[in-house]
Amino acid sequence: MDECTDRTKEIAEFFLKNNVQLLEERKSKKIHRIAFTFSRRLRYLYDEYLKADTDEEKLDACVAVLNEYDECFLRKLYTRIINLKEDVVLRIESLGRRKVIDHSDHSIQDYYSVVVVIKDEARNMREFILFYKLTGADRIYIYDNGSTDNLLEVIEPFLKNGFVVYKRWPGKVAQAPAYRDAVRRTKKRTKWLAILDADEYLFSPKGSMPEQLKDYEEYPGVGVNWILFGDNGHDRRPEGLVMDNYTTALADHNYYLNCLIKSIIQPDQVSSINHTHFAVYKKGRLTVDEKKNQIDNRNAFFVGQGKAFTAENRRDKFRINHYKTKSLEDLEEKCRRGYPDGAPKASYEKELLPFRAQLEEDNTIRPYADLVRKIF
Repeated sequence: MDECTDRTKEIAEFFLKNNVQLLEERKSKKIHRIAFTFSRRLRYLYDEYLKADTDEEKLDACVAVLNEYDECFLRKLYTRIINLKEDVVLRIESLGRRKVIDHSDHSIQDYYSVVVVIKDEARNMREFILFYKLTGADRIYIYDNGSTDNLLEVIEPFLKNGFVVYKRWPGKVAQAPAYRDAVRRTKKRTKWLAILDADEYLFSPKGSMPEQLKDYEEYPGVGVNWILFGDNGHDRRPEGLVMDNYTTALADHNYYLNCLIKSIIQPDQVSSINHTHFAVYKKGRLTVDEKKNQIDNRNAFFVGQGKAFTAENRRDKFRINHYKTKSLEDLEEKCRRGYPDGAPKASYEKELLPFRAQLEEDNTIRPYADLVRKIF
């Protein structure tokens, strides 16, 4: 009991330290000081934060200031300008290189769709597409960030029947703009849109995704935690399904990367997207986890990243099997390729580091692997 209390206190102190650090950093920068100068509400909340006596009161007050700051007009205007700049630069860079293949019936209203930004992922795309079809997706939107493999050949059957919509999407910082484009295209077409990568397999152990999401329609988005899977001892890329080949995950469920979320959003509720893990919603609303707890700056494991994390990993109703490394051969290729969000290329050793900890067998996805294998 004492150990549990000490751990709770340690986490609270950690959150408080990070949030206070973030708040003071924002107050010290000119672009942020302007918002505090002109917003009466921000000034009031900041004064309340300064008056707080206990650590718990200080944390609550600090979170209130940070959440209000994210929603103030000047902050939103600044974000929109930055997003617009990224979108314009990307459009100029890709002039004449855009291509869309869309044979879907636009008169049909979808309920649950998936968007993914990929590059040279053709070898696993048939499995990926079949998996999402079996878990209840109505449509997959593929944004191709300059693939040089046989992607179009692999996905051709799904393009013809309209299940997959393809868009060529070149550019160096392409991921968040792709998600913004997907939101614009789907806000009148789909109720829910899952924002994912090609190595992320989102599903519910409780049943089909549409069935489970019906219980969350009052919320603008659902944040789903990662479950990190390692290489399973494969130096070279094995034959067969990703779901069959990689079955060992981090035993520490609450390892900080397992507490990251990816989001299932309601596109018509989104104000902007400038982060690959979460969206900003209209009227200051927040993503919730599977237990319907709001995800905000209280859980900031990293300064400024509160809306991308939960306090602990939850995986009962929704989960994302994140096949982060696959084989060592796959990991080497991934590190060379880099990321479509413009982040520096991954470090091979850094990517492997978490998997030196204790691992456990996790076969929760097995029923879907069996179904995919039958039709693969």
